Amino acid sequence: MNPSPCRRAAVIIFWLLLILLLTVPAQAKNILWQVRAGEHTLYLLGSLHVLQKDAYPLPPLMEEIYAASGTVVFETDMDDMDTPAMQQKILRYGRLPAGQTLEQQLSPRTWQLLQQKMAELQIPEDKISRMKPWLCAVTLTVTDLERMGFLARYGLDEYFYTRAKKDQKKIIPLESVDFQLSLFYSQSRQEQEDFLLQTLDDLQVAGQSAGELLNAWQTGDGDQLYSLIARSFAGYPQQYKRLVLQRNKNWLPMLEKILRREPLTLVVVGAGHLVGPDSLVDLLRRQGYLVVQR
Repeated sequence: MNPSPCRRAAVIIFWLLLILLLTVPAQAKNILWQVRAGEHTLYLLGSLHVLQKDAYPLPPLMEEIYAASGTVVFETDMDDMDTPAMQQKILRYGRLPAGQTLEQQLSPRTWQLLQQKMAELQIPEDKISRMKPWLCAVTLTVTDLERMGFLARYGLDEYFYTRAKKDQKKIIPLESVDFQLSLFYSQSRQEQEDFLLQTLDDLQVAGQSAGELLNAWQTGDGDQLYSLIARSFAGYPQQYKRLVLQRNKNWLPMLEKILRREPLTLVVVGAGHLVGPDSLVDLLRRQGYLVVQR
């Protein structure tokens, strides 16, 4: 069964523009790090939340680590994304009150840029006229990615989550879907407009950026991947702090606890959480753990 539109929207919320197909040459490193603490091991795998069908099969190392792991950690409980209650929340928090329109929420410049992108993606204005800016940004991203063949049902999270449930592995979510949704609807009106502007900026160069991101991914070049991510968030530092850095800090003590308790764990989180200053890799190293890229 294919995920519902609301589920696809929720997945995009967690990842936004840090997504591309996964085809890693056997000789290259991966966006994958091994963390050791005594006899316990934790693997951090950079998640790609939407992929193309031909991204599979995955590199053997990823499958081997998954098979050996007794516990698999994800950003959230993915089953909760597709419940009727969550679909209702997305609509409740993503739609404007009666009598208000999206155009009224935006500056004339942002509205003009949005209209241009809507025309390009062939999205009718009445489809987004009652949306809040954050949900409009999500809708644009989903539409553009699907146009290029990137689908949530092929995402790395979806793949391993489905496998882990079938194999009856222990599954641990790092945060609730409610919390992830709140990262967007709790933003101020200006913050939501900034998020929409960032999305419009990124969509203008999506084709070029995908090639650069893919090259960084294929070579396991975390520095280059971070450079591309930083470029996406240039001018929007609060968005980066809110969506990436603060969550890294929230997850750190949870991952340390899991590492001390579980013999072998696979952690599947967005690749943007694993590269650059104050990434999970950086934070764990500063805590004194041995962290090695694989």
